[in-house]
Amino acid sequence: MAKLDFSPIADTTRRAEIVALLRRAILTGQLGPGQKLNELRISEQMRVSRAPLREAMRELVQEGILTSIPYAGTFVIDVTAKDIIDAYSLNKVLDEFAIECTWPLRDQRFFDELDRRHATVKQATRALDTTRQIETALQLHGLIYEWADNSVLLETWQRLTSRLQMYFALHQQARAEPVPAEDVHETYVALLKGNDMRAAQRHAREHIDLDFEELLAYARSLEKRASKGA
Repeated sequence: MAKLDFSPIADTTRRAEIVALLRRAILTGQLGPGQKLNELRISEQMRVSRAPLREAMRELVQEGILTSIPYAGTFVIDVTAKDIIDAYSLNKVLDEFAIECTWPLRDQRFFDELDRRHATVKQATRALDTTRQIETALQLHGLIYEWADNSVLLETWQRLTSRLQMYFALHQQARAEPVPAEDVHETYVALLKGNDMRAAQRHAREHIDLDFEELLAYARSLEKRASKGA
């Protein structure tokens, strides 16, 4: 596991920055699944008091990528194969519904924003910035939820996003590659701009399934490693 070393934060009221640094540590593997967060060490490295750090940790608990255990502390969530199956299965259903809701509402603004977000994904990919690539890819996929005009659907997607970020990061670790291929979203974007809704929905499901078994195998290997260490 990489050495954990946080840079100091000048403004101790900037909880969002603390959240971002913690999230990045999780997505880059500096904080691995099941690892306990050392509040004192992290607050000293960031040069913040423990109060805003705890607020940031509570926010990540609510997002679902940290878990708080009474009298034990706060930990990065463990990742199991079932967790991944559950999340990806839900993602398929949500994507299909979001595309159906969005389809009649698409206009030039939608297409322009789709292209803009796609460009940011490719830029992060070329820069080999794993965390940024994952963030921008989820923003690209999130457009159909933002455009669907369904607040409950959007809220559900936003709650799922944090877990998907973590799973995508694990996927990259499983592949031993910094980022996926630059053209991985080309067909997805083209179909969302096209005239065949069913083809777009079908491809969205196939896109979620891309290398899914590889990720499951990696998650199962982590479970076996954890059980041996217990």
